[in-house]
This record gives sequence, C-alpha cells and structure tokens, in this order.
Amino acid sequence: MKPVLLIALFSLLAAGFAADKKESPEQQANARIEELKQKVARDSEKDLCIDAAELVRELVERFDAEMSSSKLEPAQQTLTEIGNYADKAAAGAKNTHHKLKQAELTLHKASRRLADIAQSSAVENRDAIMAIVKRIDAADDEILNQIFKH
Repeated sequence: MKPVLLIALFSLLAAGFAADKKESPEQQANARIEELKQKVARDSEKDLCIDAAELVRELVERFDAEMSSSKLEPAQQTLTEIGNYADKAAAGAKNTHHKLKQAELTLHKASRRLADIAQSSAVENRDAIMAIVKRIDAADDEILNQIFKH
C-alpha cells in the first residue's frame, strides 16, 4: 500500500512543478519559432519547403505581436526573416513534391495575414510590409508552378 501512496505523492508533486513552469503564449511562440528555425537549418530537401512555409506563418504572427506592442526594430528584423524564409520555401519546392500543396496554402494564408497587418499599420510602414507580401506571393506562385508541373 505504501509504494502506491508514494507513487501517487510523487506524481502530484511532479504535476505541481510542471504547472509552476507554464510559459506565456509569447514564450511558447518564440520556442516554436526557434524550433522551426533549427529544423529548417538541418532539413532534408524533402521537408525544407513545408517547414520554411510553416516558419513564415509563425513569423508573421510574431511580426503582428511586435507591431502591436510598438517594437519596431525587432519587427523590422522579423519582416526580413519572413522574406528570407519565404525564399527558402520556394527554393525547397524545386527539389521535391512532398507536401507542396500544404506549403502553398500556408504561404497563401501568411501572405493574406501580412497584407491585413499592412492595412492596419501606419502608412509609412506599409511599403516595406507590402514588399515582403510580394516576396511571399512570389514564393507561393513558384510552389504552385511546381505543383502543376508534376
């Protein structure tokens, strides 16, 4: 009977410690972005397109959060990263057929989301944001061309 009690006690303690270490949504998003960046850095050609597209989507949400909290310098860096990873997604599509449609849809949604953010942002920021939207759209078009090519 005592071993069962001890196991239950330790389980409750472990659950209590896990509950104390809850991360904020922002910390969770940042951890997810870092995880995806590492994954893209070591990805095979097969998974590069989909993982880079997923990273673009996550970075768009980070960009929105940074713009909402008036963190303009980090937002500019995030915007540059969005364009770079969109280009990586397009380059990854040239070598694989793996999950291209899913990657295309993800980039399309990220592009629309970023365009919406541009419309709600200050006029002086719109040109830079729309330039990245065009890069995402170009990557989206490249992936779509690869889909119909095969």
